[in-house]
Amino acid sequence: MKFIIIFLGFLLGGCSSTSHTTEEQTVQQFTVSKNYAGLVDFYKQKVVDDRNDWQAQQDLADAYLKNGDLESADFYIQRVLDLSKKPTASAYFIKGQVLARNLDFTNSLVQYSKAIDMGLDSGDVYMQRGISLAQTKQYSKAIDSFNQARLRGYDDVAIKNNIAMVRIYEGDFQAAVDILLPLYEQDSSNELVNSNLKLSALKLDESQQEVYPVVDDPIKVETFDNQENASLKTEEVEVTEISAEEFFASQPVLKESKRSNERTYHLQLGSYDNMPEALEKRNELLSTDLSITIRPADLGESGTWFRLLSGEFSSYRQAKNYANQNQDTLKDHSYFIQVIR
Repeated sequence: MKFIIIFLGFLLGGCSSTSHTTEEQTVQQFTVSKNYAGLVDFYKQKVVDDRNDWQAQQDLADAYLKNGDLESADFYIQRVLDLSKKPTASAYFIKGQVLARNLDFTNSLVQYSKAIDMGLDSGDVYMQRGISLAQTKQYSKAIDSFNQARLRGYDDVAIKNNIAMVRIYEGDFQAAVDILLPLYEQDSSNELVNSNLKLSALKLDESQQEVYPVVDDPIKVETFDNQENASLKTEEVEVTEISAEEFFASQPVLKESKRSNERTYHLQLGSYDNMPEALEKRNELLSTDLSITIRPADLGESGTWFRLLSGEFSSYRQAKNYANQNQDTLKDHSYFIQVIR
């Protein structure tokens, strides 16, 4: 009889383990398939079964958050924070995300700090913290937080995309283009990167732009700055949404780049109406050992064109000297000096 009781004990233990495994598999299936409504139903039943199951209520709040029901998420996570004896770091992280989704970025930072102080050290918390820091205009801290997420294995594309958004908020649209363009080269099908690259290009090209021909007469060079030159001024672009992170959609660009008020001189070796062709031509020029960058430009009704530029100088004379120094390399290529301010 003793052996029978022991055997039954093993059977009961095995059933409990199987039940726990089944629950984990159910949660995993819902999570992988992003069936957040299914997760809500699953955890809601656990809460109905035990209203003092604080872990189930925390999980339910997280499921509601992922499913977009912020009011329900806030209700359950606030119960956990108010009534459970020892709220976890993850509970404060969830509360922070709910606040951020409701555009209360200042208080979301308080919750993220509590989560981190309690030992939460994931890339997710630093990523979300960076977004709230950016929205409260703490740009340097935001970039540092994004890089902390990078060190913890967060997706590189998402991190670079958000850093580019911070550069847009700072008004440094060229820096945003410099970050996003390599991402476009790696994966031109990424709609999020494409959207932000286009936005950066449009904002970058809101400044006036002037074009000067290459001349050999030094007297003519001196007269360019005194001439009244024809310039192209782009129309104001209305941006209704930035697709990097949903939080960024509500924040307008704060100021124009300081760079837009300064003239820069470049050698332009081509201009193309689509990015793939511009990339192809740039790759053909890599053998020249010249530094070639692609700068998008909005030409009004003509659409966005992509210019191949080499060098960046503060005066026409410097750009002309650069062309002379590389005349052997440039002899087989058409180019002119492009001036941007």
